[in-house]
Amino acid sequence: MQKIDQGQGSELFVDKGKGTRKENLKKLRQFLIILAMLILTTVINIFLKDIIQPSSLVFVYLVPTIVGAIYFGTWAAVLSFTAGFFIFNIGFVEPFYTLHISNPQDIYNITVYFAIAAGISYLINVVRRQYIFLKDRLDRVSLIEDMSRDFLLLTPMEDSSSNQNITLTLRTRVFSQLGQLALKYVKTLLDMPGLVFFREDNGSLKTWAKSSIDLEITEKENDAAAWTLNNGEVSGAGTQTYADTPFYFIPMKSLEGIIGVLGILYNSKDLFPEQRRLLGTIANLTTIVAVGWMKLKSKGD
Repeated sequence: MQKIDQGQGSELFVDKGKGTRKENLKKLRQFLIILAMLILTTVINIFLKDIIQPSSLVFVYLVPTIVGAIYFGTWAAVLSFTAGFFIFNIGFVEPFYTLHISNPQDIYNITVYFAIAAGISYLINVVRRQYIFLKDRLDRVSLIEDMSRDFLLLTPMEDSSSNQNITLTLRTRVFSQLGQLALKYVKTLLDMPGLVFFREDNGSLKTWAKSSIDLEITEKENDAAAWTLNNGEVSGAGTQTYADTPFYFIPMKSLEGIIGVLGILYNSKDLFPEQRRLLGTIANLTTIVAVGWMKLKSKGD
């Protein structure tokens, strides 16, 4: 078990380091784009000051504010309209190169400018949150559709006789593929290692699929999985039962009883509600297909 924890920790450390660097580079690029837009807006204002009233030029800085709010978020909008105010106040408001404002018209325009900028930033932020929410829901629907299609391909064909025989080799291959399919979608959802157990005919629990051949579990994890099988309740990390194990175990329930257990190397307390529901969907789809094959009698090759 120590080997798994060390490997997992080193992988997370490397991934976290790469992710941090990418995030920093992304923020730097966004900042440079905002800076370029502010410079371009200032150059445009220099040419416009001889055409329109200089006190109205502050509203031109709403353009980088809107662009920043749409593409980069609230921080970019706040940076844009704040920097735009200072540039306008220093370069276009008399007395120049100071923060002092003497003209009541300039005070009024700047007040309106801040009110409009704050309102636009807030509304765009609301729209962005709604877009992210809808995108997440569409992604979840798409994921469920993909899972349903893939699990359906492993569903046994209906036969006029419920006592249809299958070979042990076919049964082994199907249950292994079914377990790997479940772990494939667990990895898509959490990107964490996992295990799939199925109940044998004698009532014992057998590991049918693992995320990696190097993934090992101790007797304590086996006991936790067996407890979940016998009691039909979750156990492991983040629960009150076998909480000292790093795995989180989810029962696979059917009308015939508990037919297996899905184990994930993850603390259940860190799961979001949607992740819990999707894990439940994976367990349910796996259960539906597995029950169909369990009803078939096996025979020797």
